[in-house]
Amino acid sequence: MKNLDINVFSELNILLNGVDVVEPIRASKRKMALLEYLILNNQRPVSVARLAEVIWGEDEEINVENALKTLVSRLRKDLEEYELDGAIVTVPSGYMWGPEQPTQIDAFRMEEISEAVSNVETLKPYVRDQFEEFLSLYTGDLLPNSSLDKWIAPKSYYYHDLYLKTVHQYIELLKKEKEYGEIIRVCKIALDIDPFDSMINLELMSALLKTGKSKEALEQYQNTTNLQYTHLGLKPSEEILNFYKELIKGEKSSEAEIEEICKELRRGMPDPGAFVCEYAIFKDVYHLQMRNLKRMGTAMFLALVDVRRMDNKEMEALEIKQVMARTLDVMRESLRQGDTISRYSPLQYVVLLPSVTSSVTGRTVIERVKRLFYSNSKNAKYIFSCKVVPLEMD
Repeated sequence: MKNLDINVFSELNILLNGVDVVEPIRASKRKMALLEYLILNNQRPVSVARLAEVIWGEDEEINVENALKTLVSRLRKDLEEYELDGAIVTVPSGYMWGPEQPTQIDAFRMEEISEAVSNVETLKPYVRDQFEEFLSLYTGDLLPNSSLDKWIAPKSYYYHDLYLKTVHQYIELLKKEKEYGEIIRVCKIALDIDPFDSMINLELMSALLKTGKSKEALEQYQNTTNLQYTHLGLKPSEEILNFYKELIKGEKSSEAEIEEICKELRRGMPDPGAFVCEYAIFKDVYHLQMRNLKRMGTAMFLALVDVRRMDNKEMEALEIKQVMARTLDVMRESLRQGDTISRYSPLQYVVLLPSVTSSVTGRTVIERVKRLFYSNSKNAKYIFSCKVVPLEMD
């Protein structure tokens, strides 16, 4: 008996006993469009009018009904060479994909599994097997190279969301069992598909921390925030930003004597220039400084630094990474040790200036930073702007 498997993720493959019958058809854009549309409407009749609309659009210069008959005939011949004689069936007013032998289509199998596990509460062996099969089925977007992109796009989003929803469910069940090693493995598989999903990144970092891999958790944190800032152009979620504090706590889990802590604090010299930290830590520094202001009755200023291209064109990820790194180097070098810097958004830094006591002094500080920024010829096509405001005590 023939063994027929159809894969529609990443690209269309029809594997007949392990041989891809689609390969000789790929050169024909319209044959591929017809094949893809019939397969994704598996066992459902599709009218001639609908197929004509999908494949030829509004082309009024041809007789689409005759053109479709010719196209179907040629595609049938291609399939018959692999003994798939009944793959395309003629039905009243149209055609249908309906091979005689049983066929597994990965997208539909994926839906079946997702439905089957949707309400499970424990990871019984057969449930675990279903989740693992599910993970193996989704290998990328639905037919990303298809000429039917307008029709494919919403279906592609649907399967992508279904994948993430089911993976999230699997992770939650693994958390109940405290299988953190498995969570790490599943998260890494899922992040190969979607490296930007905040929840999966957070679950991976948490599982790494719980298994004592704090260094790897920190690397994942840095990679995640960098992806959010530079590739998506977004500020990472509060949950991810706050995770940094959990990382710090995790590194200091054992008890120590006060003498050891004093030695550790005295060890080494502080970095020159301003203090650079994650935004979650920046907020803690802000609250600490504000308490000091209230007690001492002094002033403090907050600066927001923006970097933009002069031609207002959007920057690619690598360009953002490079110009923001240069900007940070400039600020760290030209600001004082008591000042604090953090990344606020893809193209912004926020700065606490406790040493600045007046608007005049604030402008002087920023002009110094700006001059140093423009002294680098690589920054000639960028605009460095900064707004400085006094912080008022509640």
